[in-house]
Amino acid sequence: MWVTRSEREYIRRQQAAALLAAAHEAEARFNAAHWALEVLVADPAAIPLLARHGIHRVALGRSARLPTNGRGEGLAVLEGIVLRGVVSALLEDPSLVRWLSRDHPAQLAALHEVASATAG
Repeated sequence: MWVTRSEREYIRRQQAAALLAAAHEAEARFNAAHWALEVLVADPAAIPLLARHGIHRVALGRSARLPTNGRGEGLAVLEGIVLRGVVSALLEDPSLVRWLSRDHPAQLAALHEVASATAG
């Protein structure tokens, strides 16, 4: 199959736009998770619940490395997938979810959004 240069450029632009949109969604998930976890760590009742999952303090670290093209959209999407996995694991703890639904429903909703987000 023969693809012209203009068709290749069109496909690249479409892929770049889709990647940029997915990166923006990943950034929104990071912000929501950071807000929710920051509130939870400030509550003394959350400390033992989160400690069972190895979370003693919250620092959502982001990679400073960029790919060779110098753009970080793909990296943001991958980090968003990892974040979704971590939050999904937290939400599998019934006692944590019960406590969140009783004491922090807004944070539970934010974490649920992060965990149920698509991969881009």
